[in-house]
Amino acid sequence: MHNTIDRIELPPRPSSAGDARRFVDRALARLGIADRETGTLLTSELVTNAVLYSDGGIVVEVHPQETSVRISVRDESARPVRPRDVAPEATSGRGMSIVRRMATDWGVDELPGGGKSVWFEVPR
Repeated sequence: MHNTIDRIELPPRPSSAGDARRFVDRALARLGIADRETGTLLTSELVTNAVLYSDGGIVVEVHPQETSVRISVRDESARPVRPRDVAPEATSGRGMSIVRRMATDWGVDELPGGGKSVWFEVPR
């Protein structure tokens, strides 16, 4: 069983969401996860938020656990993270609501020295 944490550092630019999706897809494939789409979609949502709301680098990690896989996205922003209710015609603002609905669990860890790690879990 592969229990190594996979990690990638990304710059705060729009193309990082695609880079993160591909990275997570490969990590989940190595773990033998059949349904990788949820993990890649939710990663894309979190990385997009980090690109939009943080000025510094972004770190994505894939943590295998006994019955799940935890994927975290770390950025340097202290801005709070919370799901929002948005109008049906809105073109953005749904990312955290999607994470809340699709992940088996999720949360935010404040980091010493500033920044945060937003994480979610998908079944293993």
